[in-house]
Amino acid sequence: MRNLRYLTLFLLPVLLSACSEREPQNLEGAVAQHLEANEYEEALDLLRNSEVEDADIRELKIEAHLAYGYYLTHEADHLEMGDRMANALRHFRRVLELDAGNSQALTHVELIEGIYEQMGRDIPEGVAD
Repeated sequence: MRNLRYLTLFLLPVLLSACSEREPQNLEGAVAQHLEANEYEEALDLLRNSEVEDADIRELKIEAHLAYGYYLTHEADHLEMGDRMANALRHFRRVLELDAGNSQALTHVELIEGIYEQMGRDIPEGVAD
């Protein structure tokens, strides 16, 4: 019985540590699956609802917003181009809030804002959630 108590005292912290480490890995896998399936809102919802706030989650958010911005800019249905570009711009701006020096986001923000300026239209405001 005494050995069982020592074993429990030794294993409990190890098990708790393993469980707490799995959440970001499971979250990372779930986010990756959604991104591969072009389910960007679902991936971002998972990240918004995550109780974990660390550098790994921040990187996942950057990746998800970049992927969504790229999708809206280059792959989505061209019928709603005005809405898509405004939303893409918001996602790229969100990346810049998370990583001010992100060259990919900076390039796309400049590109999209330049298109709006060439068209003589107001540049949409705001950032994605």
